[in-house]
Amino acid sequence: MKLLITGSSGFVGWNAARYFANQGDSVVGTFHTFPHYLHNNGVVAVRLDLADRTEIHELIGRFQPTFIFHFAALARPQLGNTPQQLHSINVQGSSDVATAAASHGIPLLYLSTDLVLPSGPNPIDESAVPAPPTHSPYAQSKLEGEQAVQSAGGRWAIIRPSVMFGDGTPRTNSFTQFIDRCWERGEPAPLFSDQLRSFLFVEDLFTALEAIIRTNSWGEIFHAGGQQCRSRAQFGLAWADACGVPHTLCNVMQASQKSGYIGGESHINLDCCKLRALGWEARSITDGFQQMLRWRGGGR
Repeated sequence: MKLLITGSSGFVGWNAARYFANQGDSVVGTFHTFPHYLHNNGVVAVRLDLADRTEIHELIGRFQPTFIFHFAALARPQLGNTPQQLHSINVQGSSDVATAAASHGIPLLYLSTDLVLPSGPNPIDESAVPAPPTHSPYAQSKLEGEQAVQSAGGRWAIIRPSVMFGDGTPRTNSFTQFIDRCWERGEPAPLFSDQLRSFLFVEDLFTALEAIIRTNSWGEIFHAGGQQCRSRAQFGLAWADACGVPHTLCNVMQASQKSGYIGGESHINLDCCKLRALGWEARSITDGFQQMLRWRGGGR
């Protein structure tokens, strides 16, 4: 396959570029600011400004990939991006990528988020009506991005992953990286006991994309979560145990107790039966931890 992966200097995109390049696929990875993380991985790194419609169309026309994985987004709520900035990149930029893909007959896989879904105690499948929290312009922009992709026509699939974990670059910020950095500073990691998610090992997202492509499942939305729904506190404590870190470096708290934190209590347990029907299966949190530790030991 020849892949165009937007956002390849981010956590998901960087891991995707490595994963597919290591499998022998031809990968063009776009970046906006930090290209050097893509070097030496068999990836062609190309700068792309998602606010430039002409540049988007020119790039897709020039490389003519087999598939486009659209991962690029303003994705860190703590950075305080304005609603206008979020709309420019996450909505209009996604619309322009999808329109260009459709005009060239190239299938597009769009990375959304489980944050577009309502919080509740029961597993939630793709039939649920989206309800992003009012305090999250980011989540709202990702839902509008979904709608823009669907409106563009062509062949598309949308995937809504849960919180993902794994290693990345010094500038990416998966949940395990966030915890690790707290520990490296000698600080307890704040771990919320009242936010529950279906934690997903990052490589399992890529096998989900492969399943969608293999089965030609276009025009569909898929939920992608791990085998277990756990609180951030349960996840962090398990990661500490896997790494041999004492629990004194895990500060278990409720979200409302974290000074300056905007979000609150939430429970998003993804029902992934639709994706599993394609032959996909996520690994357990423990198995994901073991894979990370093998990589860190030089086994990647």
